[in-house]
Amino acid sequence: MNKNIILLIVGLLFLAGCASSNTPTTFSKPFIGGTNAISFDFIEGSPPAEVYDGGSYPFEVSLNVENKGEYSVPQDKVALKLSGFYPGDFNNPNITKNPDEDLDKSYIDSEGNIIPGAITYVTFPGFNFGDNLSANNDYKIRADLCYAYGTIAQADLCVLDDLTKTKDEVCKVTETKIVQSSSSPIQIENLEESIAGTDKITFSFNIVHRGSGLISKQDTSCSDETIDKDKVWVEIDTGLPALKCSGLSDGTDTTGFTTLYGGKRMIRCTQDTSTPEAGGKDFQKKVNIKATYDYKEHKEVTVTVKHTT
Repeated sequence: MNKNIILLIVGLLFLAGCASSNTPTTFSKPFIGGTNAISFDFIEGSPPAEVYDGGSYPFEVSLNVENKGEYSVPQDKVALKLSGFYPGDFNNPNITKNPDEDLDKSYIDSEGNIIPGAITYVTFPGFNFGDNLSANNDYKIRADLCYAYGTIAQADLCVLDDLTKTKDEVCKVTETKIVQSSSSPIQIENLEESIAGTDKITFSFNIVHRGSGLISKQDTSCSDETIDKDKVWVEIDTGLPALKCSGLSDGTDTTGFTTLYGGKRMIRCTQDTSTPEAGGKDFQKKVNIKATYDYKEHKEVTVTVKHTT
């Protein structure tokens, strides 16, 4: 091949590369996804694996707390409580604390970068075993974390002016939709849309617990006495009028509480498309779904108290 032609081809490829590198990149993924929420654990060495009796070995208990999910939580909606031991044995330390700062969420920024959530530390000072033991003893320290959390999800619904169309439509009504759900232990899954009449569509979705913690009704502080276990507050919004959903209570046509049975619950909605705001056009429309709840998890560590006499 002629040397000049080769140089011309190389030059064109270089220019094409420069042009593509200056082209703005778009990111369509709205959420990081997954089941992460607030992660926490005991910091190594706090508490120590071994301490001594007789009030001769003061120590503290510290935990790191990180928001790895996609829902921000104010500091007053996060509570750590220690249990598993008699506080009087350890000089009656404070056993309940909130973090000193809010736990901002993880998220994807406008350039597609994953921005990590907030990390903080919670310390319980003042531990000191005062009695004299006749032999070494193991003591359990359990940390229960209760926090308010939420899930945000979205999917594209298909709205057609003529729901009897069988071809050349801009979108398809009867199918399972792709759901984008934020990172949290509760996930929105299996959203299916279908035709419910000449001017109506229907869609259903599952609220599924994918985490290992305990769910309870929002603003109940994960109380063991509450009967509202596995209860989630749900909000559904299509931006169109005349939306009605079943499977919800104590709310409106599109909001309310639902209870998960076996970690799962289906919600079904019907959207009237005959109104002026909805009719007359063929288009896709986002349905936004939000679920909020209190969530509880725990970690445990063992401290050996050694006798000194």
